[in-house]
Amino acid sequence: MIVDCHTHWGMVWEDRDQGDPSNWLKVLDQYGVDKAFLLGHYNLHRCDLAAEDNTRLADITRQAKDRFIPFGSVWPQMGKDAVSEARRCLEDLGMKGLKFHPWLQGFSTGDAVLGEICGIAGELNAPILFHDGTPCYSLPEQVAGLARRFPGTRFVLGHAGLLWSWRSALEALRVPNVWACLCGPHQRAIEILAREASSERLLWGTDFGFGFSDPIDYRLNLFLSAAIDEALKKRILGENPFRLFDF
Repeated sequence: MIVDCHTHWGMVWEDRDQGDPSNWLKVLDQYGVDKAFLLGHYNLHRCDLAAEDNTRLADITRQAKDRFIPFGSVWPQMGKDAVSEARRCLEDLGMKGLKFHPWLQGFSTGDAVLGEICGIAGELNAPILFHDGTPCYSLPEQVAGLARRFPGTRFVLGHAGLLWSWRSALEALRVPNVWACLCGPHQRAIEILAREASSERLLWGTDFGFGFSDPIDYRLNLFLSAAIDEALKKRILGENPFRLFDF
């Protein structure tokens, strides 16, 4: 079992294929990827398109229920509308979690509305996946700060700090409700994270789907080539993603 815990239904895919994931899924099939956390792109790009994109992700998921684990997104700047849309994602659209990109969406992790949404996600047992690794709004330590404030909510570092902040991600993983997706660190960092962080809170992903390029081959081979125990690789690729949701 391989679960890609960081993919997007990108704007270029939507503009070309109009909500049909068939060609998108063929890329995953090439590498034996069984399931994918499906994140949006339009909903991260424009606040006025977030609700529409969330509905689109739910529609795409219904076309291949056995392949997709959908995550919606909202913009805290929208205030009460953001809170109601977060609830719609989780309670009405069947989203399994929420995704935020504070660097792209332009808000602080200290935002009061974001805090309210984090509390709701904890109540509904829905993890929150954050873009991380880029200042000034998307640092691993900022996500760890949220995790300390909301110990009943699971938070996922979507990039495990990228190439330059993976040490901060390792520190953030000391907080028991922080997880990390190995989608961005170099191979040596992946090996250290696998050795020193909790083995049950590591995931793997590719960021596939923002464009038509194919990062899966590189990300998968980077991970498979790392000096990591084979049993642990198996847990990261196919078991931990389900543990994130208590499935």
